[in-house]
Amino acid sequence: MVRPKLCFVASGVTRDADTNAISAYNILEGIRAAGVPVFIQNVSFFVLWERDPTDNPNYAGTFTAAIGGQTLVTNAGVVVNFGDKTKHRTIVNVNGMVVPTVGLLTLALVLDNGVRAEYTIAIEGPQANVQAQA
Repeated sequence: MVRPKLCFVASGVTRDADTNAISAYNILEGIRAAGVPVFIQNVSFFVLWERDPTDNPNYAGTFTAAIGGQTLVTNAGVVVNFGDKTKHRTIVNVNGMVVPTVGLLTLALVLDNGVRAEYTIAIEGPQANVQAQA
């Protein structure tokens, strides 16, 4: 069965064409926004998929980014093609996304067989200033 082995979101993810090695920078664990809406300039969603040798090597998928029940980005054209390999690296790049509110931002890729890889980022508003009174 196809399964996600690793999934994360970063400011950038690249794959070396010669070595097939993955490099990522600024893995997003959470975002504290100065205010909302907040614009996220670049986001890369990465999934390392694994399959059994007897599984189908070709899948179609739909990528979504959503917060609070509101879909912000959809890409139904994601192709996952293992070829003759048992592992596949998928990178979905989002070049700009406006997040309208605080909450949990979920980025997910769902394959046509229902298998899902997802990563959630907490979007927080500005930190409240607490002042002591004398």
